[in-house]
Amino acid sequence: MGTNTFNLLIAELDHKGGYKPIYRSKVGVKLGEGSFEKKYITEAAMERAFLALEAQIKAIKNQYCDKVLAFATSAVRGASNAPDFVRKVKEKFGVSIHVIDGDREASMIYNGVQLSGALNQENAMIMDIGGGSTEFVAANDQEITWKRSYELGVSRLLEKYKPEDPIRQETLEKIEESLESQISEVFEIIEREGIKTLIGSSGSFDTFSDVISKRLGNFEDTIELVSLDFSRETLDEHLDELIGSSRIEREAMDGMVAMRVNMIVMSAIFVRLVLKKTNIETVKLSKYSLKEGVLFEVLKGNL
Repeated sequence: MGTNTFNLLIAELDHKGGYKPIYRSKVGVKLGEGSFEKKYITEAAMERAFLALEAQIKAIKNQYCDKVLAFATSAVRGASNAPDFVRKVKEKFGVSIHVIDGDREASMIYNGVQLSGALNQENAMIMDIGGGSTEFVAANDQEITWKRSYELGVSRLLEKYKPEDPIRQETLEKIEESLESQISEVFEIIEREGIKTLIGSSGSFDTFSDVISKRLGNFEDTIELVSLDFSRETLDEHLDELIGSSRIEREAMDGMVAMRVNMIVMSAIFVRLVLKKTNIETVKLSKYSLKEGVLFEVLKGNL
């Protein structure tokens, strides 16, 4: 249960420790909308959450699931009425929510990326842009060397800065300056560990990939892949285009998901800043993230 979307993954496990994905869904909820400064989940947001859960619980019942695990991230952990939300979900749907902190979220994101096969023996920096928080994890396919969760999700940033459409240069510079000062440790880790690869997990990176692949005409070739490489030159051009675009222009982009039309500019600013301030040479997409990280822990017998 993320700040912007509720993601459902249903998988069938076998006795050999393997799995087969059966069903996936992603529902736009905007649970954190209008609540960051007040640190309070609004009634309207709760109602949207209940509607989404009603549909997703129906899917779970249709698949005759033996075990249901539910996790909530930034919007819930930062809300003063989180216990009320958790209680209502339990009463309405019989589902117990685990509200996880940023450190646990980062670890589970790493597990999901590991499951995708995007990691190798060389250290990479994983970047997972959420609505309420953004997680950075320095890691290879064996271990995490550093991780941190920042309260710098795109919905939170949009609520704070209220950028124009298209964004004005002075607003852009203000956002970049603020982000740069807050994630300076990320740049230090990348330099210290000699990291040359950035792995974007799910979310905004999925959208970057979808729009680019639609333009290149290879969308059908990439849709089944769980990890893939970006062309750095093509990605750089796309980020610049997004940052300078209007809402109408973004809506017209083939592959652009409607719920990301507003948020994707902030994501593009964030990613471009990381690329500009570091010596990153390669950018990858992992379509697996937190929910697959939960599956990883189930497979390992930890949940």
